[in-house]
Amino acid sequence: MKQVASISVPKRGRQQGAALIVVLMLLVIITVLGIASMRGAIMQERMAANITTRGMSFQVAEAGLRQAEVIARDGTITFPTGGGCAGGRCADASWDVAGFWSDGGGGYQTGTAVKISEDMSISPKFVIENFGTSAVTGSGASSCIDLSKPCFSGVSQSVYRITSYAATPNGAEVILQSLYRR
Repeated sequence: MKQVASISVPKRGRQQGAALIVVLMLLVIITVLGIASMRGAIMQERMAANITTRGMSFQVAEAGLRQAEVIARDGTITFPTGGGCAGGRCADASWDVAGFWSDGGGGYQTGTAVKISEDMSISPKFVIENFGTSAVTGSGASSCIDLSKPCFSGVSQSVYRITSYAATPNGAEVILQSLYRR
């Protein structure tokens, strides 16, 4: 008698689908990890874009400060009487109210446009505020800003506070200030 080898096949009723459940759970975990990494990458891209546009606004506001300093250095500056701002000259801190910089006739002066990309330029807005006069004593390094030049003792100088504002189209806003004596 010849014996035939038999292969034992499990009964169909004993298979519970455990492999399917394990694979589906792994797919869910991988999908959640993929979505989380995509959200992180998108957030980093947004942060990088915000830093770039804020840097652009900063550069434009800095250019506005320099333009206003040239005006303060070279021109005769007259300020409005009775307070307020007109033509970029302020008798007080009227620029510090809501909507001053966005108002079309808000009393600020618009500077020369600064090219920030191939197809976009932004113009800074600035005001020059009267801060009174300051006497230069010449008694120490604190009264002389440029140490390569002699200090003028006993001279009264006009002091101006220059405030410059710049905003990019996507909403990055920067306000810079400097004090300027002449």
